[in-house]
Amino acid sequence: MREIDIETAAQLRDHLAGTPDERCVEGIFAACLQPVVYSRHHWLKYKGDYRVRADLRGELERLQATPPADWDAEESDLVLSLYALSISSVGLDELIDRVDSDAVRAVLRERGDAYQAALGGASGEPSAGLLSLARRVDALRRSVEVTHHLYSIIDGEAWYRTEGMVPSAAVRPWSLSPDLERVIELDYPDTARLAGEEKLREAARRCADRHGEAAPLLREIMALTLSDPVLRGDHVTLTCPNGDLLDTPERMTTSEAFFTETQLREAVDLAAHRDRLGHESSDQLQRNIRARMLKLKRGAIRGLYGPGCMRGRFVEKHGGHMIYRNEDSHYRGHQSIGCSTGGRASFSVRHLSGGRAAALTPMVGDFRVVRMSHDEGDLFTGEDLVQLIRYAEWIRVIVEDTFGRGHVLHVQDADPVEPEPLPS
Repeated sequence: MREIDIETAAQLRDHLAGTPDERCVEGIFAACLQPVVYSRHHWLKYKGDYRVRADLRGELERLQATPPADWDAEESDLVLSLYALSISSVGLDELIDRVDSDAVRAVLRERGDAYQAALGGASGEPSAGLLSLARRVDALRRSVEVTHHLYSIIDGEAWYRTEGMVPSAAVRPWSLSPDLERVIELDYPDTARLAGEEKLREAARRCADRHGEAAPLLREIMALTLSDPVLRGDHVTLTCPNGDLLDTPERMTTSEAFFTETQLREAVDLAAHRDRLGHESSDQLQRNIRARMLKLKRGAIRGLYGPGCMRGRFVEKHGGHMIYRNEDSHYRGHQSIGCSTGGRASFSVRHLSGGRAAALTPMVGDFRVVRMSHDEGDLFTGEDLVQLIRYAEWIRVIVEDTFGRGHVLHVQDADPVEPEPLPS
């Protein structure tokens, strides 16, 4: 498709109606399906009625079976809107109230201007065509990601997503906290002469040599996260590939493929949250969290490494830093894990594959802190997320060094126990 010639819904419809190349048409619809698949649940108005993702997917399938020349104006506009979202890697859950090209343009202009400001430039041209604007947003994002951490802000009550940015320099990961310094030097006194990343890597090597796994050191960092006065978490969870299927990530579809553990704050009063949890057992809460995390990661692996429209494509739903609020407003799964507000820091995992440098998608490293409180003053903030990303960077270094030495994060039990299913 010639980018310069197609910017409106009518132009897109006429192009598809006049092309004899079925692969072009199929490619357009495959792209349109992507934002429908990777967005969170969301109600949006189309043709006067509110629709959910499944409704829009059904409409998209109907249009694919209908000659483009027969599409009406709203149907043509829907295809253009979804195609623009796909090009820009923006989800349906960022639209407010309706799905049409005007709503998409408003979101893309806002996003593009924010990226441009972060790069020190002026706002974009308001009269740019929609697809040109979508390509501009995608290109600007790639530039911003060099110097900033991007993160999603999710409102679980409204099923709505916006985006924030923090300069990467604000994280300062290699200024280790005094508490982390003490923990490492207590376990491995010879590391006292080292600093920053070098100290972490040496601690990871010594942990793997001593235990044959990295889990003991990872658990200590999780405990520090849980006691951090800035983060004020009620529980923290780390999920990451265990390290024995790095060259075949498409096989990471079993529980044993991942290391996932949760730590709860000792003083947390689960009885105060019984109505939402359905119990007051710390063991049950940890089982529910483990089951949910494994379900999410196995599903993401199937979507990103298996056949289908999301293969090889990074989307925020599976990976990326995130702040979540009002998460337990509706969804029973979030209520069962006591998630009101909190944050997620995600990270990719670099490793060697066949002697060459490789990296797993950023969704595979997942470090979360959760607050169970519903008080307004306990809402997780961007400043809190900066602190969480710092801990996640420490974990990433330990994980990568462990994998580089041929070790795993945790030596599995002889008879692993599958997590109990989540309540319906």
